[in-house]
Amino acid sequence: MEDGCVQFGPSACPRESRRTWLTAVLLGVAALTIFLLGINKPGIPFFDEAIHVAAAKTFLAGGSTNPEVPPLGELLIAGGIEIFGDGPLGWRVAGAVFGAFTLVGLFVWVYLLLHDYALALTAAILALFNNFLFVMSRAAIVDIFLVAFLIWGLVAFTMLLEMDELSATQRRMLVAAAGTLFGLACACKWNGVDTLAVVIFISIGLLWEASRSENEAILRHGRNLTQAGIVPLFFCLLMVPVVAYSATFWPLFHSLHHSFSVRELVTMNVTIWRMHRVDQGNHVLGSPWYSWILQVSPLRSFSYLVGNWVIMWGGLLALAFNIRRMRTLLPEALVVSLYAANLLQWAITPQKHLYYYYYFPAAMFLGAAIPVALHRLPPRVLGMRLSVICVVAAGCAFLYCLPNMAHLEAPFDCALTCWP
Repeated sequence: MEDGCVQFGPSACPRESRRTWLTAVLLGVAALTIFLLGINKPGIPFFDEAIHVAAAKTFLAGGSTNPEVPPLGELLIAGGIEIFGDGPLGWRVAGAVFGAFTLVGLFVWVYLLLHDYALALTAAILALFNNFLFVMSRAAIVDIFLVAFLIWGLVAFTMLLEMDELSATQRRMLVAAAGTLFGLACACKWNGVDTLAVVIFISIGLLWEASRSENEAILRHGRNLTQAGIVPLFFCLLMVPVVAYSATFWPLFHSLHHSFSVRELVTMNVTIWRMHRVDQGNHVLGSPWYSWILQVSPLRSFSYLVGNWVIMWGGLLALAFNIRRMRTLLPEALVVSLYAANLLQWAITPQKHLYYYYYFPAAMFLGAAIPVALHRLPPRVLGMRLSVICVVAAGCAFLYCLPNMAHLEAPFDCALTCWP
């Protein structure tokens, strides 16, 4: 990295810090612009949008949100409708904003992990070309809020580990922020608990290894965790998410003119659990979780969603490369564990019918696995930068899928391909 700067934040050299923050802002503006272009197509709710939009409008009318999921995601959709009206823009604008936040968060997170500006930028561009982020950011679906909160929770946790010149108070504030963000993620979909579990186990593993390892990186991470305080650390990772999650039900209680009570909160969550157990789902659109890994055909009813093949398969190769180093290196440990947890959860979930778009969180970590692997490889092969090759290949695949994902009209819908 230029000028030997390896920090991010107050201790970074001013030039590098300014460039990184400016890039983050520009990435956010560019992503939001791309996600908003043509977001009014289709002009009617499609796929699961119909459920979440109806629930958001019911909440605005003084009723309840969808009892199958926690309320925060639909409250955010309701906020978009309240500001921009009951139309396609109002339904989807919150998703576009949080999609841009997700892209920026991935850039910052990978920068913190690798201390490499070019590879962090590579991660952000791959996220944009991932197809999943583009489609999910342009739909009134609560999954985009889940992933945005998860990524920024990881940013806060990684800052705690990687930034050395912080006080104990600052470290506690970071882990409290991480716990809050993970709680908010769970308040969109319960799947956020998988990433939180990975963070807890990584913390335990680092503290355990630091007591017996001579690896300087592990020792440094252990010191930073210990400086935050063991009790505050696990309080913030175990109790703060519960408080943040519970607080998101307050607007729902207020809308229903009920006083906030633990008993009714528990009743609502038991209802969520029971509805997932008995939900019949759509037999035609459902697919087993293990089929998502190498899926080639698009989910036609949901903006022709299919993961960018370059990133999906290249990410699997990167994960295989990263597994060998995950015992001693934090970036590898995180991307491998996060992908595995967010995929394998579906092997044990009580939900009967699963859909391809549930692969979204795991797919985003596949994109992050590529720059993490590139960080340990020679930067050039036959005179060409590996990161540039990955970005160009992913960009071509993204453009191939774009006309269908963006619901372009004739003749642009078949500019590159026509999928029946």
